Amino acid sequence: MANKVVGTVPSNKASRIALLKTHQSHVISQPDVQTANARPVKQPLLHEAYAASTKSLRDLELIPLSELKVEIHHRGRGIIVRTIAPPYRGAGAVTVVEDEHGNVDKLAIYNLSETSLLSNPPEGCILAVKEPYYKLNGENDFMICVDHPSDVLLLRFSDPIIPEILRRGVEEAMAKPPDEWKAAGDAAFIQRDFPTAVYCYSEALEGIAEDDSDARAGVLAKRTGTNLMLGHYDAAMEDALASRTGADSDWKSYFTAAKAAYGLCEYQSCKSFLESALEKSPKAPNVQKEYERCLARLREEKEGVYGFRSMIAGVTRQNVHVDAASFLRNTKILESPLHGRGIFAARDIRAGELVFCEKAALMPNQYEPARASAALYAMMVRQLYDNPSLAKTILPLYGGDYPRTGLEGTIVDGVPVVDVFLLESIRLRNCFSSPLSTFENTKPGSHDDGKMAKGVWVHASHMNHNCVPNTMRSFVGDMFISRAVRDISAGEEMFQQYVPIRSDLAARQAQFKTNWGFECACPLCSGEAKSDMAKHKRRQQILAKVEKLGNKHKEPAKFVPESAIRTVDRLARQLEELHEEDIYRDLPRLTLIYPTMWLLEAHRGRKNHIKVVAYAKKVLRNFGFMVERVDSIEDIFHGSASPNSLMTIHMVSALKNASESYRVLGEMELADKFDEAAKFGYMFVTGFENDLSAINIP
Repeated sequence: MANKVVGTVPSNKASRIALLKTHQSHVISQPDVQTANARPVKQPLLHEAYAASTKSLRDLELIPLSELKVEIHHRGRGIIVRTIAPPYRGAGAVTVVEDEHGNVDKLAIYNLSETSLLSNPPEGCILAVKEPYYKLNGENDFMICVDHPSDVLLLRFSDPIIPEILRRGVEEAMAKPPDEWKAAGDAAFIQRDFPTAVYCYSEALEGIAEDDSDARAGVLAKRTGTNLMLGHYDAAMEDALASRTGADSDWKSYFTAAKAAYGLCEYQSCKSFLESALEKSPKAPNVQKEYERCLARLREEKEGVYGFRSMIAGVTRQNVHVDAASFLRNTKILESPLHGRGIFAARDIRAGELVFCEKAALMPNQYEPARASAALYAMMVRQLYDNPSLAKTILPLYGGDYPRTGLEGTIVDGVPVVDVFLLESIRLRNCFSSPLSTFENTKPGSHDDGKMAKGVWVHASHMNHNCVPNTMRSFVGDMFISRAVRDISAGEEMFQQYVPIRSDLAARQAQFKTNWGFECACPLCSGEAKSDMAKHKRRQQILAKVEKLGNKHKEPAKFVPESAIRTVDRLARQLEELHEEDIYRDLPRLTLIYPTMWLLEAHRGRKNHIKVVAYAKKVLRNFGFMVERVDSIEDIFHGSASPNSLMTIHMVSALKNASESYRVLGEMELADKFDEAAKFGYMFVTGFENDLSAINIP
């Protein structure tokens, strides 16, 4: 049936009475908005992608609902309709609309922010849909589907493009004087219906003469404050500056503009606005306090000094956003000889130093894995719609081969063009998974294990992948911390691991190709590619045997049978022999990490400290740290003993285990050296200096 109706005008649509009756039954049965769970999101399927409209409504041919064809995107055309029912709110807002000819249909609007009036379009409002997509929703069930939020417009009742017949019944609203619109806005504000308040204040402004600056300033101030509460920082800043009259009371306008700039993390502009506010009113309440707060952000941008412990104390799953600025001065973005753009060192950076610390451009408070991706997608769409200035930072990010018009982000008919499929393509390739804090997440028995949010860090997104990178990332709330894991020279490109790497080379490369469209040519991948394929296969087979045995003894630190230890030791020796010396001389041996870690823990459980030290060194070697080549354990981070090494919490654990065993064996100097190395490594893992007791090694 579906194929037969595609491209045709349906002849079996529901009648007006039937459509309204069915719709009303859904409205009555929908959950109470106040008690319902978080509103679901319609996440796009890229194989169903279609471009957002980039044309003005005035450039489109207006057609009646009766000409809509099934599964067609009506390019070059538009419709103007009036809502004739209250909305049903699910993943979007579904309502019933009619046109000037009396035709009726369903309209579904998705991806609009809760701060938009169109996320809950009231009955009787007049809408325009640009280049509508008419969707077959089921047997004899059709609807106009709006995925791109910029494809639907809420029209002012006085807009001359509205057909005369649709104006009937709204004459009273059209004739309402500015004072009544202002009063209606105030009433909506008191009821915390902020989108309606903004609409009413906008209508009031349309009726106030341009030369009545005082009246306009009063309404602009109200709309400014409301937009600020909605997080519409672009609009709030514009209104605040437009509300100035030249009087000393303008300090309020500058103060509001400063708060909007702060919300956009534009701290230099915020400082300038606050200084103007202080000039107008040096004793204005809260201005000096906000000025000091702004100066603290500017110091962070310049110096990169943070109170990471206080940050951790302040973040919760309900409020992940840290009040801090990004420090990026150690780095610069340049064209990479590898591919695309990359991040390069602007100066020499020593191992352990902060490379950069970046505040997320977009990150929702959502740590449930099943919802995190959808929450980030929804935030991206809605924030770029609510704050068009974000387009200049988000849209240049890599979006795969998704076709662009070049007009995404531009303002058309008063709203920014937002292509939801482009944003989903960008999200897929640029988002990071983040725990509430890496420090807490690396603790044994962490309750946050597996609880990851998703965020976009624009600067960090430019860093290319390397399986043996020279930086390591960690997180505190929405702050991305990058530290050098070995010395980096000025002008050198810096790398990160996109994901924890797999020991199987083929599986590793397939993951990179599928998710990011590249084949990794890092020293580890290019080196392992030279290894005999039969040996690759055999190594994976032996590792599988070790893991199977390990699963029988999941806590090797507890006493395990000697026979199990001997078996794993034998298999580990076989694995060592399968690594060609000429290939793996300076490379990690990934398939040996699990067996040697398991053996270390098993011997620690037996309190065999000589074996613990021996296997700790093997673990370090298998991570790529050549400890036998250096005179001092600290040299592994600054010298040439770790050019292709991997830093993980397991590395830190091995160093700490070695330190504890050396101490029991009376080798105090070595114990202190390994302890210092463990503390240094733990800083890489967590992002800042921490007491090693947190990793809970007895």
